[in-house]
Amino acid sequence: MRSISMTVQLVFWLFALTACTTGDLEDGDRDLVLKIKQLEPYGLRLPENYSSYESFKREQWIDGSVTIEYEFQAPEALNLPYLYSVAERHSSSAEACASYLAGNFGAPLGGVELSVRDDLFQFGSKSRFALLMADGQPAGNYFAMCRGKTASMIILGGFYFDDGELWGELLSPTLDAITGNKRPD
Repeated sequence: MRSISMTVQLVFWLFALTACTTGDLEDGDRDLVLKIKQLEPYGLRLPENYSSYESFKREQWIDGSVTIEYEFQAPEALNLPYLYSVAERHSSSAEACASYLAGNFGAPLGGVELSVRDDLFQFGSKSRFALLMADGQPAGNYFAMCRGKTASMIILGGFYFDDGELWGELLSPTLDAITGNKRPD
């Protein structure tokens, strides 16, 4: 009886481990996420070695969904912003919007409050734009959306936008890549 239980557990863990595979980024993957370099036109000064604090990850799930993650996290002493950006391509729009809703369920994050400001910026079938508030002061941004078969979430800390037009300008290349719109050269 014990060997059957162990066999079932082993099969479960093997299935769970193979349900997601991590692979190399493919053409266009980097365009689906906001990157720290895109903040430079808005006043952010990056050190030459900023890329050493970046990480990209591509995961493919058993259902065919793909997740592209980007994170920029520098040592605190450098006093640089934190950025996390993720784009998920699902097999249906219902799954994309379910992922969007699940992501919003996790907010607020680590004692930081969200001041929802959908009046400043909206995009996609459903979206949420917010200021991250720490001690009553803006400290970053939160944005999540679903459109078509794609869900996206961005968390920016230590640098923020309270102007919807500027936020839209910043996200324009990323949102164009997500929606498949081509920008003229």
